[in-house]
Amino acid sequence: MDIVTVGIGVTMFLFVILALVAVLMIAKSRLVNSGAVTITINGDPDKALRVPAGSTLLNTLADNKIFIPSACGGGGSCGVCKVEVHSGGGSILPTEKTHISPKEARHGCRLSCQVKVKQDMEIEVEPEVFSVKKW
Repeated sequence: MDIVTVGIGVTMFLFVILALVAVLMIAKSRLVNSGAVTITINGDPDKALRVPAGSTLLNTLADNKIFIPSACGGGGSCGVCKVEVHSGGGSILPTEKTHISPKEARHGCRLSCQVKVKQDMEIEVEPEVFSVKKW
């Protein structure tokens, strides 16, 4: 093997890797929501949050010092972290159907640990949640 063949091989390998990275970056920019979204809580503009998209509603609210009770820590197995999502939450997931009745689902009830923050949302939480502190 001469040095030219090795050089061409390394160059082609790097080109293929860079092309794959470019494809992934383009796909990410088109498929994954990014940027800031607004979450309006209990219809009160004073409680509205401007947050980055991408995390779960439970984690996003916790990052903003609004602690929704969740016994399982966000795993979707306890059903404690229920909130009402009036807009922006998407459709109910199969993991939520074991904890949310069809009647609750019609009223917008969702598990905050399963809802991804992808767009502007309007949610309703119990007023007591605002007095919950983290231990």
